[in-house]
Amino acid sequence: MTNDFIQFLDIFAKIAAVVAVVYALGKVFHYISHYKEKQNEEYTASFNTIIAQLSTDNQSSQLSAAILLRRFFDEKGKKGKKSLKDETINVISSLLRVLPTGIFQKTLGDGLAYAKDLSNSDLQKTNLQDIYLGSKSIRINLTGADLFGADLSYANLDNLSAKNAVFMGAILFNTKIKNSDLSCANFINADLKRVTLKNVTLYGADFSKAYNIPHIIKSNLVDGKYSSEDTVTVMPETNGKSIFFSVPGCMTKEEELLTKDYKRVLENMGYEIKDYIKDNYPKYGQLNDVRHRIEASDAMVVFGFRQIHITSGEYRINTPEAEQIDNKWLPTPWNEIEVGMGMMAGLPILLIKDDDINSGVFDKNLSECFVGTISSSLDCRKIDTNKEFISWRSKFSN
Repeated sequence: MTNDFIQFLDIFAKIAAVVAVVYALGKVFHYISHYKEKQNEEYTASFNTIIAQLSTDNQSSQLSAAILLRRFFDEKGKKGKKSLKDETINVISSLLRVLPTGIFQKTLGDGLAYAKDLSNSDLQKTNLQDIYLGSKSIRINLTGADLFGADLSYANLDNLSAKNAVFMGAILFNTKIKNSDLSCANFINADLKRVTLKNVTLYGADFSKAYNIPHIIKSNLVDGKYSSEDTVTVMPETNGKSIFFSVPGCMTKEEELLTKDYKRVLENMGYEIKDYIKDNYPKYGQLNDVRHRIEASDAMVVFGFRQIHITSGEYRINTPEAEQIDNKWLPTPWNEIEVGMGMMAGLPILLIKDDDINSGVFDKNLSECFVGTISSSLDCRKIDTNKEFISWRSKFSN
């Protein structure tokens, strides 16, 4: 065997070895690619299953899905999984545009904090009532996020970087904002009724045509924009101890005893009750007197008792929504007036209503985080364990 032939065999063996290695690597890379593709398919299928679960009628399933949805906020897509973060944000924001206030809505809204980065997100006209958007361990990025027309009533925002965020036309009714940077944010036409700020940077924020601007902020505005670089703290003036009672001028003995039971229970908790009974009616300025008492209060309890009985009638006569009414009970019109004043004053409202009263402010479809409803048939001695009562009380008690 010649040296040339031996050399040829050696070269051939090396080439064969290289080809074998390349082939083996190709197999490995193909397996990895296939594995990643399969993993992404399973990951996406899991996402779609959870999305479908959100639309079920079972509240437990809805809440479970709302919590499981948070796993898809993995921005980098660990273990080869593709990121579904943007899709998750879009799903939550879409649902929050139509969901009424409640535990499902709050669970979805609270989940937004798990995204950590919500910069430039579209959260326009979302229901963010009573949510917690914040973190003690990491600063959540809300830079440039669009919350145009969003309802943030009683929301708790903490440790946010929200430079240039858009709150135009948003409702910040009793909203609490702490330890956050909202410099150059847009608050044009926003409602800041009883907003609470603690250690918040507002430099360059635009408050043009905003409503209920706190005095501390208003005094530092130049051409509608906040001019100070110092952090801002705003605390609404309230002691959380005064409650206005909205009661009919004339009641049955049972109804009168119920109002007295609630008054006794709340007074034993340390609250001052401001009621407006028939004996208090002045000869003039009745509405002004009611307004004064409500504005001096921190919360409101409204008793919706059967006051007007319609045996037969027609509602919205000669309109496309005309409706025949038979055997319907209505509360006193004063309830509606006083609730309207209470809402304008920014008070949390508790409705104690007869089961036959379901119109106006007592409509069962009413959905506000600061309005709780309890049946008048509930044993008042158990009120301190009622979840509606506890939620209402938490809105104003220190």
